[in-house]
Amino acid sequence: MRYRPIAILIACLAFAAPSAAETVGSMTAYQTNIVRNNGGTMNVGAGVELGDQLRSDPTGLGMLVFRDESSAKIGPNTSLTIDEFVYNPGSGSGKIDIGMNSGLARFYGGQVSKGGVMQVATPHMVLGARGGIIEVLVAAGQTVGILRAGRMTCTINGKRLVITNPGYACTSEDGKLLTGYGGIDTFPILDSIDRIAGTGLPGAPGPGLDVSAICASALGGSLKVCDSTDGALPGVVMEFPDSPTPPVGSGGRRGDGEGDGCSRFCN
Repeated sequence: MRYRPIAILIACLAFAAPSAAETVGSMTAYQTNIVRNNGGTMNVGAGVELGDQLRSDPTGLGMLVFRDESSAKIGPNTSLTIDEFVYNPGSGSGKIDIGMNSGLARFYGGQVSKGGVMQVATPHMVLGARGGIIEVLVAAGQTVGILRAGRMTCTINGKRLVITNPGYACTSEDGKLLTGYGGIDTFPILDSIDRIAGTGLPGAPGPGLDVSAICASALGGSLKVCDSTDGALPGVVMEFPDSPTPPVGSGGRRGDGEGDGCSRFCN
């Protein structure tokens, strides 16, 4: 009986000790004002942990690299959350699940995208990257995913579209999937970490994200962000408010498609 209080004390200490959050990557470059969990501005070399929310302001621009060599280039007015990260270095398998509520980002597939599942869930669809590069824009109540290399899947409400041709895009409209050519370099702001958000060029920060290129593409007519009140194409989007609604595409199968070259809805 004399050992019972000690055993109880050890048990209480074990339950009280917080578990360390898993570090899944780090910030390797940034321009201005990317904050983590509504805290301080992140610097180069800052670790990123599972569950972290990263937010950029109108001039924010940065690069996040994960342990499997996947990466995400974060554009202005963007909100990302690291929802899941599982990586098995021996086999290259695992799963990366990133929530994106607003803004613009470019995702580069690493080991997990080749041997496992890498996906980005927005309020409107789930996009999967297979060993390539995809760009994602969440604005004006829609999501646009553009393939730059590799293969991209787009899923909404159980319907899935596989895109294999660079420059082609999928977008959401009232719970439906649309596709068309969006351009190969639609968002030059993401090409260089030295460029100023809102302009795509060195110099003074611009007021927001330039969307004129995608609005002039074949896909522009279906995008709400391209709606005009004066008959002219908009030049910039000033902000991307977060959406409170959860992703509606989560009911479909995620990850890779049924086969290369699929250009229709795949069940």
